[in-house]
Amino acid sequence: MFKKFFKTLLLITSICFAAGFSDIKQIDEYSCAPVCATNCIINYNSFKNTDSELVKYFSENAQTTQKGTKTNNLCKALAKYFKQHNRSAIIKYDGIRPVNRVFKSKKALDIKEELQNGKSVILNIGIYEYDGKTYTRKYGHYVNAININEKGQILLTDPFEKGAAFYVDIENPESSNIRHNKNDNERVCKNNFKFKSLKGIPYLKNNETALLNGIISINLLVF
Repeated sequence: MFKKFFKTLLLITSICFAAGFSDIKQIDEYSCAPVCATNCIINYNSFKNTDSELVKYFSENAQTTQKGTKTNNLCKALAKYFKQHNRSAIIKYDGIRPVNRVFKSKKALDIKEELQNGKSVILNIGIYEYDGKTYTRKYGHYVNAININEKGQILLTDPFEKGAAFYVDIENPESSNIRHNKNDNERVCKNNFKFKSLKGIPYLKNNETALLNGIISINLLVF
Protein backbone atom coordinates (compact mmCIF):
# COMPACT_ATOMS: atom_id res chain seq x y z
CA MET A 1 0.00 0.00 0.00
CA PHE A 2 2.72 2.45 1.03
CA LYS A 3 4.84 1.51 -1.96
CA LYS A 4 1.95 2.15 -4.34
CA PHE A 5 1.24 5.50 -2.67
CA PHE A 6 4.91 6.51 -2.95
CA LYS A 7 4.99 5.68 -6.66
CA THR A 8 1.83 7.72 -7.27
CA LEU A 9 3.16 10.67 -5.27
CA LEU A 10 6.49 10.50 -7.10
CA LEU A 11 4.77 10.53 -10.49
CA ILE A 12 2.53 13.49 -9.58
CA THR A 13 5.48 15.41 -8.16
CA SER A 14 7.52 14.68 -11.27
CA ILE A 15 4.80 15.98 -13.60
CA CYS A 16 4.20 19.16 -11.54
CA PHE A 17 7.88 19.86 -11.05
CA ALA A 18 8.78 19.32 -14.69
CA ALA A 19 5.91 21.49 -15.89
CA GLY A 20 7.26 24.48 -13.98
CA PHE A 21 10.97 23.91 -14.45
CA SER A 22 13.05 26.48 -16.29
CA ASP A 23 14.41 25.20 -19.60
CA ILE A 24 16.48 28.02 -21.10
CA LYS A 25 18.55 27.10 -24.16
CA GLN A 26 22.10 28.06 -25.06
CA ILE A 27 22.62 30.27 -28.12
CA ASP A 28 26.16 29.15 -28.87
CA GLU A 29 28.33 26.04 -28.64
CA TYR A 30 29.91 26.63 -25.24
CA SER A 31 27.58 28.32 -22.70
CA CYS A 32 25.79 25.19 -21.43
CA ALA A 33 27.21 25.57 -17.89
CA PRO A 34 26.03 29.19 -17.36
CA VAL A 35 22.63 28.23 -18.78
CA CYS A 36 22.32 25.25 -16.41
CA ALA A 37 23.23 27.47 -13.45
CA THR A 38 20.63 30.00 -14.63
CA ASN A 39 17.96 27.28 -14.86
CA CYS A 40 18.69 26.34 -11.24
CA ILE A 41 18.46 29.90 -9.96
CA ILE A 42 15.23 30.67 -11.79
CA ASN A 43 13.57 27.65 -10.23
CA TYR A 44 14.06 29.01 -6.71
CA ASN A 45 11.62 31.85 -7.55
CA SER A 46 13.28 34.15 -5.01
CA PHE A 47 15.87 35.94 -7.16
CA LYS A 48 15.07 38.98 -9.27
CA ASN A 49 17.62 38.72 -12.09
CA THR A 50 16.46 38.17 -15.65
CA ASP A 51 17.48 35.15 -17.72
CA SER A 52 20.01 37.11 -19.76
CA GLU A 53 21.48 38.77 -16.65
CA LEU A 54 22.01 35.39 -15.02
CA VAL A 55 23.60 33.79 -18.07
CA LYS A 56 25.93 36.77 -18.37
CA TYR A 57 26.76 36.63 -14.65
CA PHE A 58 27.67 32.94 -14.68
CA SER A 59 29.53 33.22 -18.00
CA GLU A 60 31.73 35.94 -16.54
CA ASN A 61 32.18 34.57 -13.01
CA ALA A 62 32.70 30.97 -14.13
CA GLN A 63 35.16 32.24 -16.75
CA THR A 64 33.40 30.48 -19.61
CA THR A 65 35.38 30.47 -22.87
CA GLN A 66 34.93 28.86 -26.26
CA LYS A 67 36.50 25.76 -24.71
CA GLY A 68 33.70 25.60 -22.16
CA THR A 69 33.51 25.97 -18.38
CA LYS A 70 35.69 24.33 -15.76
CA THR A 71 33.74 22.54 -13.05
CA ASN A 72 35.51 24.27 -10.18
CA ASN A 73 34.83 27.69 -11.73
CA LEU A 74 31.13 26.86 -12.03
CA CYS A 75 30.94 25.77 -8.38
CA LYS A 76 32.75 28.95 -7.31
CA ALA A 77 30.41 31.13 -9.37
CA LEU A 78 27.34 29.48 -7.83
CA ALA A 79 28.74 29.92 -4.31
CA LYS A 80 29.56 33.57 -5.03
CA TYR A 81 26.08 34.27 -6.36
CA PHE A 82 24.35 32.82 -3.29
CA LYS A 83 26.66 34.70 -0.94
CA GLN A 84 26.04 37.98 -2.75
CA HIS A 85 22.29 37.46 -2.29
CA ASN A 86 22.58 36.49 1.39
CA ARG A 87 21.57 32.89 0.78
CA SER A 88 23.10 29.88 2.49
CA ALA A 89 23.85 26.99 0.14
CA ILE A 90 25.93 23.82 0.22
CA ILE A 91 27.49 22.94 -3.13
CA LYS A 92 29.05 19.51 -3.55
CA TYR A 93 30.75 17.84 -6.50
CA ASP A 94 31.51 14.21 -7.28
CA GLY A 95 33.32 13.48 -10.52
CA ILE A 96 36.51 13.33 -12.55
CA ARG A 97 37.40 17.03 -12.45
CA PRO A 98 39.53 18.81 -9.81
CA VAL A 99 37.61 21.13 -7.47
CA ASN A 100 38.41 23.03 -4.28
CA ARG A 101 38.15 20.98 -1.10
CA VAL A 102 35.05 22.87 0.04
CA PHE A 103 33.15 21.54 -2.99
CA LYS A 104 34.48 17.99 -3.03
CA SER A 105 31.90 15.51 -1.79
CA LYS A 106 33.17 13.10 0.86
CA LYS A 107 30.89 10.39 -0.49
CA ALA A 108 29.71 9.28 -3.90
CA LEU A 109 26.65 11.26 -4.96
CA ASP A 110 23.60 9.41 -6.23
CA ILE A 111 21.51 11.45 -8.70
CA LYS A 112 18.21 9.92 -7.65
CA GLU A 113 18.93 10.39 -3.95
CA GLU A 114 19.94 14.03 -4.44
CA LEU A 115 16.74 14.76 -6.37
CA GLN A 116 14.55 12.99 -3.82
CA ASN A 117 16.18 15.11 -1.09
CA GLY A 118 15.20 18.32 -2.89
CA LYS A 119 18.63 19.26 -4.24
CA SER A 120 19.22 21.04 -7.53
CA VAL A 121 21.42 18.85 -9.72
CA ILE A 122 23.67 19.74 -12.65
CA LEU A 123 25.31 16.88 -14.54
CA ASN A 124 28.58 17.17 -16.41
CA ILE A 125 28.56 14.60 -19.18
CA GLY A 126 31.07 13.65 -21.83
CA ILE A 127 30.16 12.63 -25.36
CA TYR A 128 32.27 9.67 -26.44
CA GLU A 129 32.71 7.69 -29.63
CA TYR A 130 32.42 3.98 -28.91
CA ASP A 131 33.96 1.36 -31.20
CA GLY A 132 32.82 -1.64 -29.20
CA LYS A 133 35.95 -1.68 -27.07
CA THR A 134 36.94 1.86 -26.10
CA TYR A 135 35.07 5.09 -25.30
CA THR A 136 36.96 8.05 -26.78
CA ARG A 137 35.88 11.45 -25.49
CA LYS A 138 34.91 14.08 -28.05
CA TYR A 139 33.55 16.94 -25.95
CA GLY A 140 31.84 17.80 -22.68
CA HIS A 141 28.43 19.19 -21.84
CA TYR A 142 26.28 20.28 -18.87
CA VAL A 143 22.59 19.41 -18.36
CA ASN A 144 20.02 19.86 -15.57
CA ALA A 145 18.65 16.75 -13.87
CA ILE A 146 15.24 17.72 -12.56
CA ASN A 147 13.34 14.64 -11.45
CA ILE A 148 12.83 10.89 -11.64
CA ASN A 149 9.83 8.84 -12.72
CA GLU A 150 8.38 5.63 -11.32
CA LYS A 151 10.73 3.61 -13.55
CA GLY A 152 13.79 5.27 -12.07
CA GLN A 153 14.55 7.24 -15.24
CA ILE A 154 16.07 10.71 -14.88
CA LEU A 155 14.30 13.70 -16.41
CA LEU A 156 16.75 16.12 -18.06
CA THR A 157 16.52 19.60 -19.46
CA ASP A 158 19.33 20.04 -21.94
CA PRO A 159 20.50 23.52 -23.01
CA PHE A 160 21.53 22.12 -26.41
CA GLU A 161 18.36 20.15 -27.19
CA LYS A 162 15.78 22.53 -28.65
CA GLY A 163 12.87 20.25 -27.80
CA ALA A 164 11.25 19.52 -24.47
CA ALA A 165 12.72 17.78 -21.43
CA PHE A 166 13.38 14.07 -21.87
CA TYR A 167 14.03 10.98 -19.78
CA VAL A 168 17.25 8.97 -19.79
CA ASP A 169 18.20 5.61 -18.33
CA ILE A 170 21.32 5.48 -16.15
CA GLU A 171 23.28 2.29 -16.84
CA ASN A 172 26.74 0.84 -16.39
CA PRO A 173 28.94 1.39 -19.48
CA GLU A 174 29.65 -1.59 -21.73
CA SER A 175 33.41 -1.18 -21.34
CA SER A 176 35.78 0.20 -18.70
CA ASN A 177 38.21 1.42 -21.39
CA ILE A 178 37.76 5.20 -21.42
CA ARG A 179 40.09 7.56 -23.24
CA HIS A 180 40.10 11.32 -22.63
CA ASN A 181 41.35 14.18 -24.80
CA LYS A 182 44.69 15.76 -24.07
CA ASN A 183 43.31 19.13 -25.18
CA ASP A 184 40.31 19.17 -22.81
CA ASN A 185 39.94 22.46 -20.97
CA GLU A 186 40.60 20.74 -17.61
CA ARG A 187 42.46 17.68 -16.44
CA VAL A 188 41.04 14.36 -15.28
CA CYS A 189 41.50 13.34 -11.65
CA LYS A 190 42.26 9.72 -10.88
CA ASN A 191 39.75 8.70 -8.25
CA ASN A 192 37.05 6.13 -7.60
CA PHE A 193 34.31 7.90 -9.55
CA LYS A 194 32.10 5.36 -11.31
CA PHE A 195 31.25 6.26 -14.88
CA LYS A 196 27.64 5.74 -15.92
CA SER A 197 26.05 5.69 -19.35
CA LEU A 198 23.07 7.97 -20.10
CA LYS A 199 20.76 6.30 -22.62
CA GLY A 200 18.13 8.33 -24.46
CA ILE A 201 19.78 11.64 -25.39
CA PRO A 202 18.02 12.42 -28.69
CA TYR A 203 20.75 14.20 -30.67
CA LEU A 204 23.57 11.68 -30.32
CA LYS A 205 24.78 9.78 -33.36
CA ASN A 206 24.71 5.99 -33.56
CA ASN A 207 28.37 5.65 -32.57
CA GLU A 208 28.14 8.21 -29.74
CA THR A 209 27.50 7.58 -26.06
CA ALA A 210 27.05 9.99 -23.17
CA LEU A 211 29.00 9.09 -20.05
CA LEU A 212 28.49 10.79 -16.72
CA ASN A 213 31.65 12.73 -15.81
CA GLY A 214 30.42 14.50 -12.69
CA ILE A 215 27.52 15.57 -10.46
CA ILE A 216 27.03 19.02 -8.92
CA SER A 217 24.53 19.04 -6.05
CA ILE A 218 23.14 22.36 -4.79
CA ASN A 219 21.39 22.42 -1.43
CA LEU A 220 19.90 25.88 -0.88
CA LEU A 221 19.34 26.15 2.87
CA VAL A 222 18.06 29.73 3.02
CA PHE A 223 15.68 30.83 0.27
